[in-house]
Amino acid sequence: YHKKTLKDGSHYRCNKARRDGSCISSSCVNEKKLETYLIDNLEYEISQYFDSLELDYKKRVEKKADPRKKIKALKDELKRLTNALTNVELVWSSDPKFWGRSAPFLFPVVGTLKDKRAIINGKWYDIKQHGLLRDQEFEVLSIKDDEVVLVNQYNEETLKVFPFKYKAYVKYTLNEKSLRTEITIENNDDIDMPFTLGGHPAFMCPMFEGDKFDDYKIVFEKEETFKSPKVMPNATLNFDEPVFERENMKELNLDKSLFDIDTIIITNVKSKSVKLVNKEGKGIKFSYPDFKTLAIWTPYNEAPFVCLEPWNGYNDRHDTNGEFITKDDVVILESKGKYTVYYDIEII
Repeated sequence: YHKKTLKDGSHYRCNKARRDGSCISSSCVNEKKLETYLIDNLEYEISQYFDSLELDYKKRVEKKADPRKKIKALKDELKRLTNALTNVELVWSSDPKFWGRSAPFLFPVVGTLKDKRAIINGKWYDIKQHGLLRDQEFEVLSIKDDEVVLVNQYNEETLKVFPFKYKAYVKYTLNEKSLRTEITIENNDDIDMPFTLGGHPAFMCPMFEGDKFDDYKIVFEKEETFKSPKVMPNATLNFDEPVFERENMKELNLDKSLFDIDTIIITNVKSKSVKLVNKEGKGIKFSYPDFKTLAIWTPYNEAPFVCLEPWNGYNDRHDTNGEFITKDDVVILESKGKYTVYYDIEII
């Protein structure tokens, strides 16, 4: 209400009167009628406010009642993780200019099979790089304020490339400063199911404005001594020709030139957590207690991200016999059994 001083005293503008047509021209009332108009306007505004609250509530209830109506097709990938205090994005944006993914799970194959095929129960099967799960659609199994569970299971098409009746559950749980990503593989078949399994989360690097890629380093929980195998032209691994070696390494200063070899692969990694931080020590802590191998990868170009990949299993050796069951670190899951692993991303 805007006070307007006239010769006959103070007058006030009435918004409700203008809306319902009861006041025209200057829409002014004198001071004696002010209380009535103020109450009318206040009642009108309160009514509108509660109408909007009721509409918003109905929308929220509808969304929670059946999320499948709102979400028809999902991948298993985490797409965004933002520090709410700084508004800093931590997970790679999936920009296809560099890499169109962000944090897929790798199942039933980590890396690449020789000639992209393997023998399973006496028969050859063609399985593409990193397996099939990352391209499958997931359904929403449950949603809570701080948790979502997704599920995918075998179908006629997956049985053509991986002849087992699997079911995969991916659960994301948000805590105060961290996010847990958990995957459970369930064997619904009548026979043992072999597979390898890994994560492939990509983190912004740099994360903070003004930083550069080579301002960052990976700090290991324990000193690491290893020989990273050569990645052959067909993406198999040659452990007889290591291309990246370190002794008692506690920190790895990032530089794009490190990745002209493709991927740094640390098998039998001692550290079950690493930190990806800038010169000020800001970034993330990445924990992977259930995994045996840690791979580090970024495209050998200006792509502003780095992947920290926890694996159980990895690419075929270059001299493999093709038998899937003989792969390094292969998991053999008994009929009706379940296998669960997880990793945590914590803001530091």
